[in-house]
Amino acid sequence: MKRPLIALVLVLATATATQAQTRANGVPKPAEPIQVAQAAGPRSEPTPTVAMAVARTQIEKSGYSGVRGLQRGNDGSWRANAVDGRNTPVSVVVDSQGKVTPAH
Repeated sequence: MKRPLIALVLVLATATATQAQTRANGVPKPAEPIQVAQAAGPRSEPTPTVAMAVARTQIEKSGYSGVRGLQRGNDGSWRANAVDGRNTPVSVVVDSQGKVTPAH
């Protein structure tokens, strides 16, 4: 008969302690921030400009994936590293007309 009573006291004491930890002076503590996992995808770099997004899209529409290191050249072309259809890393160039070609 004493064991159930002791168990009940321990459960109530634990519940009271837990409630005391979540409330300080009657005010609830703020919840811990939720950690959101970022979606996995081929891009690791942000696309800060519309022109860069257009260049990246042109490269991807041309059959390449995993576009990295996208940089604009002095002549207005875009250069990047990507992966072709055979899963081979290549350097590509997007000219001012939007044509994508492997870099030489």
